[in-house]
Amino acid sequence: MTERLLSLDAFRGLVIAAMIWVNYIAGMPAIPYWLEHTGPHADGLTFPDIVFPAFLFIVGVAIPLSLHRAVGKVDLPLVLRMLWRTAGLLVAGVVLANAYRYDEAAAPLPRAWFFLLFYVAVILLWRQAARRGWPFYLGAVLMVALLASFRGTVNAEFDSVLLQHTWWGILGMIGWSYLLCAAIYLAVHGERAALMAALGGLVALYLGGSAGALDWLPAALRGFVNIPQLLGSTAANVMAGAVVGTLFVPGTPVTARGRIRFMAWFAVFQFACGLLLRPYHGINKIQATASYTLVCAALALALFLLCFVMVDVLRVRRWTAAVLPAGANAVFAYIAPDLWENLAAVLHLPRFWWPYWQAGGAAGLVNAVAMTAAMLVVTALVTRAGLRLRF
Repeated sequence: MTERLLSLDAFRGLVIAAMIWVNYIAGMPAIPYWLEHTGPHADGLTFPDIVFPAFLFIVGVAIPLSLHRAVGKVDLPLVLRMLWRTAGLLVAGVVLANAYRYDEAAAPLPRAWFFLLFYVAVILLWRQAARRGWPFYLGAVLMVALLASFRGTVNAEFDSVLLQHTWWGILGMIGWSYLLCAAIYLAVHGERAALMAALGGLVALYLGGSAGALDWLPAALRGFVNIPQLLGSTAANVMAGAVVGTLFVPGTPVTARGRIRFMAWFAVFQFACGLLLRPYHGINKIQATASYTLVCAALALALFLLCFVMVDVLRVRRWTAAVLPAGANAVFAYIAPDLWENLAAVLHLPRFWWPYWQAGGAAGLVNAVAMTAAMLVVTALVTRAGLRLRF
């Protein structure tokens, strides 16, 4: 397959749009239960519970497409790039995980200024450019200054006023799982069978770790990284995508019909395994159970298969214009809502764009759709202007 996999960008754009919309409606009153995240003791899924696993799956699909040329030729620059991507995601994840406790009274900057400048630093650091120039180094200095200036309240989760890691946040989870799965992909030279075996191993890591098989590890290590959930089940979601990504590596002798057949059976297989494991820990998002991972990976694959058939096989592509910019510039699209909220707060703008938060219901859901569309338009304009972010 030599041409760009347009369905991957389109599907990524759809998932990013769903992620923005789900974030807008989070906590909104008077909405259907299936539009709210399930609770910590639930055994089941709602629509929002599937969105993040779908993005993890896409991260996995992209790994073979971006790293296949490095198979058998791993060098120091490649390793450093992988570590840089991971470190950037971990730092951003920790900052955003601490965001809710930011203490304006103790910090040198008002909350809106701190997070606006934080996103400016992210843009400068992750800006896709031919080479690093003064904007990158300005972003690095700004980021270090912001990290040092952070002050937060102390509570049951955090015992320090400084930035503190208790969990890695959404971006940090992506970083850890990307690093592990990319390393495995390179170690097994991209062999699909070996990646499927690794997928089984990551699921087993969750199951064994949850049963206490890793309790012999130092408590500091287990507190630093939740090995069963983060390096086990969450990474398994990315690995499921990596298995599918091998179908689209240039030069792979697989026909479109062969790709469709493999993806369909692989989705059925994962779904069945997820249901078979359900009696052990249930389908639970908060605990990132093995059943949750496999069921969500199966659903994400089924949706991606539908997108592939529509976009790359039948070539029904006109509709993709609305989501392709977000798919190609996913990091900017993800931060755009927060960037706007903090910019508006700095400018002291009244919240005219969000009049139905308190009421919720149908009006709130439609308002969230309008805001999501606005963020997609902003992303399209920024992308057209040449600003693309790549961690």
